[in-house]
Amino acid sequence: MTLSSLVAQNITMYPPGRQEPVRYLSKPSYRDAAELIMNCASRKKPAVVLGSCEVRWKSRSSSYLGDGERIVLMKEDGSVLVHQTWGYKPVVLQPPGSMISVTSGPRSVSVSAWRKTGGETMQIDFSRVYGVIELNFWDESLTELDATEVQMKEAASYAPELIERDLRPIAQQLPIRSGFVDMLALDSKDRLVAVAFKHITARSQDVNQLIAYVARLRGNCRKRAVRGVLVAPGVNKVAKRLLKRGGLEFKSLELGRCTNVHERLKRTIQSI
Repeated sequence: MTLSSLVAQNITMYPPGRQEPVRYLSKPSYRDAAELIMNCASRKKPAVVLGSCEVRWKSRSSSYLGDGERIVLMKEDGSVLVHQTWGYKPVVLQPPGSMISVTSGPRSVSVSAWRKTGGETMQIDFSRVYGVIELNFWDESLTELDATEVQMKEAASYAPELIERDLRPIAQQLPIRSGFVDMLALDSKDRLVAVAFKHITARSQDVNQLIAYVARLRGNCRKRAVRGVLVAPGVNKVAKRLLKRGGLEFKSLELGRCTNVHERLKRTIQSI
């Protein structure tokens, strides 16, 4: 069964007047691929690009990923993720709130993304485009965690000054042997900062988890100082004592401030 016939059979499940949820362009010309990708970006529609590409990006320093066949996800919040065919994490991530432009040449398609606030830039140069998928999905459901802890993480990624001035996020959900670090960042003195988020009052087990993360990072990064920061609306007395004993820090962050940042991010995206 082809993708188009599958969509045709299921289109009646969606609200009247709704566009087809999936539009697939197979083996497009470079010009057609660029037009569809730019059309998705300008209308804040997610897109998936399948092809062979090389990637250049710059945040604190410049990096380069050589040519390879990859999956590129462009989401409606302006984030761009480059995936290889193994691993669940993107090999390159451009944060939300990015502006996107697309150009085509005789034998290439170039996608550029940049953020005014953080200064991050990414350029993806496709030498071959196997397919472009436009998604017209509808999903407004939120779990309790989506509306709280995840919101905190996204807000801090977009506006790290919520935690600390001059903080520069470099990774999210970083896997280490003892678990996943919510956010890894660099501070103004180029020290690594492991950040753990809790949407309710932090407890002793939350501190113990952060202690394990920091210990693992210090063991792996002996040439760089590592800080641990617990971010939550509040912290109980036992957890506070554990933080002090472990040389870790607490930063208070109310959910209302995260909501305000989300609204600001939405307005930024809508104005692009």
